[in-house]
Amino acid sequence: MTTGTRIVGFLIAMAAVFAVAFGVGRAVDPWGGDAPAGPPGVHQQHTE
Repeated sequence: MTTGTRIVGFLIAMAAVFAVAFGVGRAVDPWGGDAPAGPPGVHQQHTE
């Protein structure tokens, strides 16, 4: 096997690993879901 073939094989394997990790990450914690809840509000008294 030549050096070029090994490098290409390594790059393809790395791309596959990152693609699988990205897919699992999207399945577990998808982007664009519900917005995170903000801090609780403070009740302010009404004045008249």
